[in-house]
Parts: sequence; C-alpha cells; structure tokens
Amino acid sequence: MKTNKKLLASAVALLISGIAHAQSTTTTDLGMGGVAAAGRGQHTQSSLDLYGILDLGVTDISNFNGKNLVAMASGINQGSRFGLKGTENLGGGLRAIFNLESEFFINNGNQAFPGIIFNRRALVGLTDRSYGTLLLGRDYDFLYDYISYYSDVAQFAPAYAFHLADDIDRLGGETVQNVVRYETPLYHGLQAGAMYGFDGGNSAATPHVLSFGIKYSPTGSLKAPYTLAAAYTKTVGGDTLVTGPLGMGATLAQMASGARSVYTAAIAGQMKLGNKFDLNGMFTYTNLGGITRTGPMVAKVTNVYELGLQYHPNWNWTLGLGDSWIDQHQSGHYDELSYGFDYRFTKRTDLFLFGTWMHAFGHAQNAGLFLATTPGVMNQGLPNSIVGLSTNRNQVASQVGIRHVF
Repeated sequence: MKTNKKLLASAVALLISGIAHAQSTTTTDLGMGGVAAAGRGQHTQSSLDLYGILDLGVTDISNFNGKNLVAMASGINQGSRFGLKGTENLGGGLRAIFNLESEFFINNGNQAFPGIIFNRRALVGLTDRSYGTLLLGRDYDFLYDYISYYSDVAQFAPAYAFHLADDIDRLGGETVQNVVRYETPLYHGLQAGAMYGFDGGNSAATPHVLSFGIKYSPTGSLKAPYTLAAAYTKTVGGDTLVTGPLGMGATLAQMASGARSVYTAAIAGQMKLGNKFDLNGMFTYTNLGGITRTGPMVAKVTNVYELGLQYHPNWNWTLGLGDSWIDQHQSGHYDELSYGFDYRFTKRTDLFLFGTWMHAFGHAQNAGLFLATTPGVMNQGLPNSIVGLSTNRNQVASQVGIRHVF
C-alpha cells in the first residue's frame, strides 16, 4: 500500500508539472531534429487534460441481512474518479493518445480497487480519422462502452439497478486486462470495434476475453432522434475465488457461480419522443459454462428485458421511471423497478434522489441488488459471504446525494 501511495503521489506531481507545461506550450516545435518538418509548416500539438467525477450521497437499504441500513456511499450515481488523457499530433492526421483513470470512494478516500491504481482505464495507442483507433492496455469491453449507455442506470437510476448482485451481464463495468482494441472510424453514422484480452499464459488466474460491438446514429452522435447498438463479450478462465484484488481475475458472475466461461450478447437503443421524453430499452442474453457453485442468482441462462422513460420538463430537471425483468428460467425471476429525480444547478453540479426495488419470484427466494449486496464473494462458502442479501423476496435501495463533474 505504501508503494501504491508513492506511485499515486508521483503521478499527481507529474500531472501538475504536465498541466503547467501543456498550458504554457500547447504547440511545440520539433526542435533541432524537426527543423525540416517545421519548415514545411508541420508542428507537434500536445494536450493533457485532468477530469473527474465526485459523487456522494446517503443511502437507505431495506432488508440488509434482515435489517435496515442507512449509510454514506460513494459512486452510486457515477463512480467517483479522476483521470488523465492526452494527445499528440504526429502529422498526416495521425495522433498518439493515452488515458489513465482511477476510481475511489470520496467518503473515505480509499481506492475502489485496492492494489490497482488505474483500475478503470490504462491505455496508450494511435488514432486516425481515416483508419480508426488502436489501443493497448486495460479497458472496458463493448458491452459497457456501447450498451450500458442505454441502461436505466446511465439515464436516471442508481447503480443499484444494474442486473443482480453479480452484475450478470457486466453492464456495471468490468475491465479487461492486456487488451488489444481496434475501433473503426465513424462511417455514415456507423461504427464498430473488436477487442481481445490476453490471459498472460495463465488462464487459471487471468481470463482471456473476446468482445465485439457495433453502433449506429443517423447524426453520428448520441444526440439523435434514435440510436442503436449491439455487443458481444465472452470471458474464459480466470480465478473465481477471492484470492487477490478484485478486478484481476474472473467476472463477478463467474465468481458467484464458479463458471469456467461466460458470454453475453446484447442489443439496445434509445428514441426521442418529442422534445421532452426519451425512451430507452435493451435485451441481454447471458450463458454460463461449467458452473461449479450453486446459490442465489446462479443460472445457466439469464435473459434481461429493460425499458425506461425519462421526462425533461426543462434543462434543469430529469425525471425517470423504468423496469428490468430478469428471467433465470427454473432458477427464478426478478423484477427491478427504478425511479430517479435529478436537478442540475449547472452542467457540472446536480442533486439527485433515486431508488430501486427488487422483487424475487418463483424459485428465487432472496433479493440482492447490485452494490447493496456484496457481489464478489457470493456463494463461496465463506463466513458472512453474502453481505447485504435480503432475508425475503424484497429489497429496496435509495439514495439522495450530490455530483460534481470537472
């Protein structure tokens, strides 16, 4: 931990000096070696940006192991984070890019993933308007990058509304290590990408991951009359036991089930209904292979159907209501009903009140919302391993809080 603190301090120091340099010289000549290029009117343009989100609120969870829990929680609206991103113009439309992003808990200052400084993204690569973008490092798969935007969570609801405590279809955001990722340039509103994550020669500890995505917007942006996306991710291998830092081994769904592999396919979209209403929806299909542990929320196949509606009476307000029906066939069914109220003082600062109610049906006897129930150690036979699981079929989690974006 001391090493991590020293590394983080060094990164901040480099950031401060880098920002000062970037602000003073955003356009830099190439020096003696670049005299000829400079003579042709080519300069190297560099930029470095610091950005982040601070998100904190007071949460109320009903039936938290049979009791009501009131606590402060960070990152329920959006994960609190800081990041660095930079670019350098290499000429001819080619640019070098990088992105480092770290998540933390603002209520106590701890890292979200102890032992991993840049747990969200750590990337370096090249991008070209004509040929696309190639990235190497640690990144999210296309389910998160292309599909999660259409979830109720991204539109108006709390992160509690992601699907089951074990994030069954990984829309809550599970990063991939050792990534090679390629994304095409935008072509008539269409864009696609492919990603592969290497296991480093040790699939028992680190999974190998394959992911694809495709999306379409008639205007080329998310601010369009309608947008569509589809994605697929398959994860094979990885340590399903809690033996090291979370975020290094298998997915949460694999850890809950002991499954050797998991794959998810999803389609999603959004449509504007006039100037004040937005309708979002999605379908995800998840299949687990080689299940070795049984318990709550474990099933061979899980289908999720989600629909949400937002109302924007003016630019300050967003009101939303949505529902997710989670079908695990013979293992059980779950319904998640979510609501959200958001008021923006400015584009950077807002107050919110939102919540999610889960009800279990059929063979499912317990409710367990994402983040309300500890997901990483479910069904592992450890003492108090399913912290927060309800003692009956219902669980409600709500939060009032503040978010600031910089």
